[in-house]
Amino acid sequence: MSNLLKVKDLMTIPVLTIDPEKSVFQAAEYMRDNQLGGLPVIEDDRLVGIITSRDIRLNHPNRIVADAMTKKVICCTPNDIILDAAETMEKHKIERLPVIENGKIVGIITKSQIMKNIGQMYDPLTGIYNSAYIYQVAKKLLSEGNEISVILFDVNDFGKINKELGHIYGDRCLKEISRILRENIDNKHDFACRYGGDEFVVVTLDKINDAKHLAEKIIDLITDNTLKAGVPVTVSAGICGSHKNHADNCINQHEVVESLINSASLASTKAKILNQKYIIA
Repeated sequence: MSNLLKVKDLMTIPVLTIDPEKSVFQAAEYMRDNQLGGLPVIEDDRLVGIITSRDIRLNHPNRIVADAMTKKVICCTPNDIILDAAETMEKHKIERLPVIENGKIVGIITKSQIMKNIGQMYDPLTGIYNSAYIYQVAKKLLSEGNEISVILFDVNDFGKINKELGHIYGDRCLKEISRILRENIDNKHDFACRYGGDEFVVVTLDKINDAKHLAEKIIDLITDNTLKAGVPVTVSAGICGSHKNHADNCINQHEVVESLINSASLASTKAKILNQKYIIA
């Protein structure tokens, strides 16, 4: 997943549409036959509205589409990032977005399409996102001109835990760490994932100094809470921050993110060796 996933990568084409002079009954039949939840309304090659199953329920079958349709249509473009499209749907509480390019409709994308894709970015064991998601988020933040910090948490002696106590115990440790991360980060500017195995990554908009405080807080919470939960573990962390030129000149954001995570990983290994809570790369 080297590039940011965009609307054009998932959208449905060609788009089934309806004329505004058709009846609501005809629209309902067309939607039923094609198993659709909504139809863009096109007049003279222009998008003039959208009629949804909700609009149909609220209007008499003999009314024309022009009178029943939603006239203010929230749209997106083919090059919009999938995560942005998902945020738009959530904000406006809608299930689909017509895709517009050069004033014409070129596709349609639904919430179910996006959720199916985002669903593939979840880690089934822990219930938090996986590395594919964190790459998408980090690249999106960089492409918007943000500086980011990456914190990589690595469980100490996890192989020994699995070997001596079994994988079920190890899985309980990973689930507890995931819960701690999920409940103790700010979802507005911190993004967490299980990166792989016993490694977890947080991408944050915090600068290094604040990221350091966040890392220390999470490390202490993991130590205290896993002990209370009966699955005591400790973690070491590596912290790495992007530079302003990364945000300004991200020709290949994937390589930048990869480099940041790799540096954070090396720093966490060094922290383990030196028996420190964290090290800044």
